[in-house]
Amino acid sequence: MTDIVLYDHPASICSQMARLALVEKAVPFRRVTVDIMDTNEQFEPWYVALNPKAVVPTLVIGDEVVTDTINIVNWAQALNGPDLSGGPTTQDWLKDIMAPHYGVLLYRNRLDEDGTAPQITARGRLLRKMLQDQPDMAALLEGRIAGNARFQELLRDPQAIERHLASTKALVQRMIGAVESQPFLTGPAYSMADAFATAALARFRVHQLDAWWQGSPLEDYYGRMRARPSFAAAGVVETGHEKDM
Repeated sequence: MTDIVLYDHPASICSQMARLALVEKAVPFRRVTVDIMDTNEQFEPWYVALNPKAVVPTLVIGDEVVTDTINIVNWAQALNGPDLSGGPTTQDWLKDIMAPHYGVLLYRNRLDEDGTAPQITARGRLLRKMLQDQPDMAALLEGRIAGNARFQELLRDPQAIERHLASTKALVQRMIGAVESQPFLTGPAYSMADAFATAALARFRVHQLDAWWQGSPLEDYYGRMRARPSFAAAGVVETGHEKDM
């Protein structure tokens, strides 16, 4: 069988979504951790050659490379094995669950009094140094530097943070509505949408936002997702401190 390798990071929400889908699909794969936190390994030339956007996860199947989380889970669904296609709304759910600015949720409680996020500032310095040292990666690094600056400005705007929180809460409310009358997000069977929802709800729990669904049908839903063997097998992260992410 062709070797299937998932390049990922344990705490990356997108990596968790991909791992859940692969495990549920019963795809045999091995993991290679890319250190996107301490050493910024995602910018190493060997990894950029696999994933020009320098993000995780990346799935490698022999000579084939699949990037983008939605592409990865759709690739897995095309294989033989359990059907994770779900109902007609599955692809919409994948996009909608990917839509929240998970960085805002993470850093909103890690700001200095002036709204500056020290970790984002440090990342900006590192990216500028990398640009000096690796001018051949200018296009990628300049884009990241600009994005880093935009993110810092967003975090300085309390109203923008509240808008992101409100849109994320609205997504949770839609999930609640979806599972009021059916066991899974898109119908009677587990789908790729449930893999995405499980990882998202776990991240919201880390951010102490689980009060949004306590006492609702989504609380039971999340309990059932946690009880599935895939939750532990995929290494879903639902505990710990934001500083560890």
